[in-house]
Order: sequence, then C-alpha cells, then structure tokens
Amino acid sequence: MPKHETIEFDLSSLPSRIQVDFENVSAELTLQYSELSQTFTVDYEDLDDDTHKIMGEPLTYGVPLWYWASYDWLPVERLVPMDESGLESSVTKGNLQKTVFVMDQDSVYESGDGNGS
Repeated sequence: MPKHETIEFDLSSLPSRIQVDFENVSAELTLQYSELSQTFTVDYEDLDDDTHKIMGEPLTYGVPLWYWASYDWLPVERLVPMDESGLESSVTKGNLQKTVFVMDQDSVYESGDGNGS
C-alpha cells in the first residue's frame, strides 16, 4: 500500500475516465495507452470550465504532470508517477498501479495522521 495519496484508473478499460476533487478544482482525468509508442497519456478537463483542458500529457516516471504549466486552474497538488520502493525507473503497462502509482507527492501517510510524522 502506497504511503502517498494515489489516483487510480481502471486499467482493464482504457481509455479510463475518472472525476477527481482536488484541493482547488474538480476535474476529469482520462488515461490513454498507445500500443504504438507504448506510453500512457493523461487528458485534463476542468469540470467547471470546459475551456480549461490539457490533452495528451505524457505519464513520465518521476516528472510531475503539467510541470511546465502555470495556469491557476490546474490542481495545486503535485501529481507524480513514482514507485515508493525506488525499484522502477519508468512507467509501463506491467508496473502501473502495481509498483508505480500516480501520487500526490506532497501527501504522506506514515502514522495515519496524514502529516508524515
């Protein structure tokens, strides 16, 4: 079980669309997989304003989603695909949601109080 909060998709039915309530916004995230490039991408759409969207953001190990964007309508949470054990170095069909999870990098559950102590 991951120590960070995670966002999980239905990998048996891609594309997988979920609604997520972030701290500052509610959004719809859609996970796709390309057999050709063997990569995952995420689409983001703000549920309150459908003009606020980013399509095809690559799911890259260790790189926060939308790290390059400074839009105030994006989630304040830093969502990063990572493996807490440190054994993986990429996102693959074989490890996503087994050892690699899309995590809120700023959240930590260690003693159950959510503040990392």
